[in-house]
Parts: sequence; C-alpha cells; structure tokens
Amino acid sequence: MYKKELQSLLNSPKFPNYFLLFGSEAYQVELFTKEILDKFDDENRLDIYFDEYDFNVARSHISETSLFCNSNVLHIKADKNIPTKELKTLIEICKKNENSAFIYEFYENEDKISFEAQKVFGVNFARFFVPGTPNEAINLLSYHAQKLGVNATNAALYQIYTLQNESLYLASSELNKLASLTKNVDENIVNQLVFSLNGVNFETFFDKIISLQNIKDDFINYVSDPNLNEMAFVNSLYSSFFRLFRIQTYVKIYGEFDLKKAIGYLPPTNVANQLKRQALGINTELYMQIFQFLNLTEYDLKTKKDIEKESFLLSSILSIQNLIAKNRKS
Repeated sequence: MYKKELQSLLNSPKFPNYFLLFGSEAYQVELFTKEILDKFDDENRLDIYFDEYDFNVARSHISETSLFCNSNVLHIKADKNIPTKELKTLIEICKKNENSAFIYEFYENEDKISFEAQKVFGVNFARFFVPGTPNEAINLLSYHAQKLGVNATNAALYQIYTLQNESLYLASSELNKLASLTKNVDENIVNQLVFSLNGVNFETFFDKIISLQNIKDDFINYVSDPNLNEMAFVNSLYSSFFRLFRIQTYVKIYGEFDLKKAIGYLPPTNVANQLKRQALGINTELYMQIFQFLNLTEYDLKTKKDIEKESFLLSSILSIQNLIAKNRKS
C-alpha cells in the first residue's frame, strides 16, 4: 500500500496483526514501524535485530500463551532476507491467533527483499522511497513535528532540511532538539538554534557555484565529512541544475514564473527568488553542456579506479564555473 493508505490505516481502530515495511528510505521505515508498534501492547514484545534472528526463538515467542499479557508481539528488524518458508509460518500463527502480532522491518541496501517474501504478506505491506521533491520531505517533517506537538512553519522546516544537507534523519533530530526548547518553530528560531552540518548547506554551496564565487573552502568542508558519497554529490548537482532547467523551460513556454507548476512545490519566498535568479541566468544551450559534463563526470567516477576523487570533483566544479563564466562573457 502507499504511504497515504498506511497513514489512514494507522488512524483506524484496528490494525493488521502482521505487517511488512521496507524500502531504501530508512527514515520512513523506522518512523512508521514505531507508529505501528505503538498500536500494540508492548508488555510481551520481542525485538530481534539483524543477525540476532533465530527462527525457533521467533516462532516460540508468538506461539506462546501467557496468563499475564493480552498479546505476543514479534518485531524483527533486518537487512537480509528471512527464508519465505519461515515468514509463512510466522504469519500463519498470526492468522490463527489475533493475539499474536508480527511486524517485519526490512532495510534495503545491496540485498533487496524477495518478491516471494513480499507476496506472503498479501496487502499488509508498505514500501518507502526517497522523497522525490523537497515538498515531500517537508510533509514528512511536518508530520513528525505534529507528533512532537510542535507548531512549525513550512519555511522553517525547509530551512532545517537544507541545513542538514537534505537528510531526513538529521532534520528530524533537529526537530527533536527544538521540541525540548519550544513548541513554536519559525525561521528566526531556526537561525538561532540550528546549524549546518558542514558549516554550509548544499543550497548555499550551489548558489556560490552559479554565482562564480570562490568555493574551495566550502568544498573542503564537504570532503572532510567521512560520510561523503561522491556519486550522491554529483547527482545533487545534476538535480539542482535540472530543477533550474525545468523552471526556465516553463517560463519560456508559458511566459510566467510559477514554481508550483514548474517543479511541483512552492519553496519559501527567499528560496523562490534565488531559484528565479539562478534559472534565468543560464541559457538553454549551456544547460545541455552542463548535463553532458556531469554525465561524463559520473562515468569517470564509476569507471576510473585510480582516480583521486576529491581533486577530480573540485576540478569538475571549477570546470562548470568556467563554462558559466564563458557563457556570460559571450
């Protein structure tokens, strides 16, 4: 089922006593697993994490009867497939006994959950994807804020999200911190209490690239992060340029600046003005050159094993600035 269907189901009085949550977006998997577990009595809950899984232990737990608890809840968090036969057995126990519950939380990395495993859950599953737009991410953070009892403006949430390099995990952690200090969060509160992960957020960094400013210090901040993923960084550049290309194309076709229609969401006013300046400052032909260059950069990162990635990335960014500078001179 889709996320909206799951949210509706969570608001209903009765929830299925076996359910699968999986996907590449770990924040959402964890968030909604917690909400589902809150629907059940946790007095006799067994949590099994990753390599701790033992089929006999799991089966024994949800099969047992107790004089002191109303239900037996089995919660498994895994990143490797559990044999389908074993999943079927655990689910059959739940089907036969409504006082037994099985919640399966699966994280997709290199190992994808098998179709057979998904099939045994029937309609009782939800798959989560990385947000396609910042607006989707802001909606999730707004949902998180509501659960915390925090009244947060969309502009503030957008600012937190970008300051934390578009990481839902880090942004939600900032919300948790703010919730202990205040119940009303606006941009002023964010400016006072939330700081960028690397000292500079990606939007600020990207604007410096577009504006032909010196980016070396900011780049050093990024590469000093041990979690830096070069491919994700190149993809972020590509996505940012493509967003500008969509805005410019919409303006050319329809003769109006409407971000909601052009890119599917409406960012805060200051961000909207920045996007307008950036999008209209590059001509269509230059966008094509930038996309081709980023595709070659990605190809080289994937195929050249002896490449010094940090120097290569910096050189690539400077080359993009050079393309923009040449275009502006001509």
